[in-house]
Amino acid sequence: MISYDQDGASVTARLASGEKVTGSLLIGADGLWSNIRKQVTADGPPRVSGHTTYRSVNSDRADAGRSALERGDAVGRTEMPHRALSAVGLEGVQPRRHLYNDAGEPVAGQPVSEQEVMKGFAHLHERARNIIRHGKNWKLWVLCDRDPTERWIDGRVALLGDAATRCCNIFAQGACQAMEDAVCLSHMLGSHPDEFATALEKYRRQRFPRTARVQLLSRAIGEHIYHPSGEHARLRNAIMSAKSSEDWYRDLAWLYGGTGLGVNSSCPALCPPSLKLRRTGIEPVEASA
Repeated sequence: MISYDQDGASVTARLASGEKVTGSLLIGADGLWSNIRKQVTADGPPRVSGHTTYRSVNSDRADAGRSALERGDAVGRTEMPHRALSAVGLEGVQPRRHLYNDAGEPVAGQPVSEQEVMKGFAHLHERARNIIRHGKNWKLWVLCDRDPTERWIDGRVALLGDAATRCCNIFAQGACQAMEDAVCLSHMLGSHPDEFATALEKYRRQRFPRTARVQLLSRAIGEHIYHPSGEHARLRNAIMSAKSSEDWYRDLAWLYGGTGLGVNSSCPALCPPSLKLRRTGIEPVEASA
């Protein structure tokens, strides 16, 4: 889709093929480089975060069948079972490696050599570097995000997901927030079936504070948790190690303790943090003695 036009009764999407499609509403869920967002917000290109991530898929069945300990695995490796990927011809494991290198231009899926990947992680322990060596066909992405904006709605047009609230994947919330957006939008349209303007505005008003918080915290995690050094890193370690497991449950209850539809959808304030997480299917790990 390249653009849209609307009047008081309908909205028409213009496709790259020249075709026009008309409907009652247009939901812009067309991602980071959304053409719909260009019209809704006119706020320019995405922000380049300076963070680079390298990704690869390892199709070695022998390696994939070994346990994490046998492979010398470490935190940060994403396991993907054969059966889940067979439909797209992939199998095994998908390593991801991330660093801050002040990258200044957006890049998506650029093939890179193993030598370039290893050079970016020369400072790591040899065990971690051995994990990286399992990767094959490495590709590079420079992570981009968006500044929070309250401009999600233009008449019969609304933004959703990355088109509205792209955040760095450091917080692992991009898909989660898009699904919450969809649930909330469906809920509002169901509650106001004949009042599109009311439904879209309630959707925007409900979702904006939560998604803006996720966007800004994603940046903060990248700066203050993932990539500090020296005194900055020691301060991070001191703050994080001082927290108990219950402290962490409380800190994350706003994110994982409800549906995102509203304050009444979460557990009450006096609900134990561990129960808030259990409602989502996440079983908290008890702190060791």
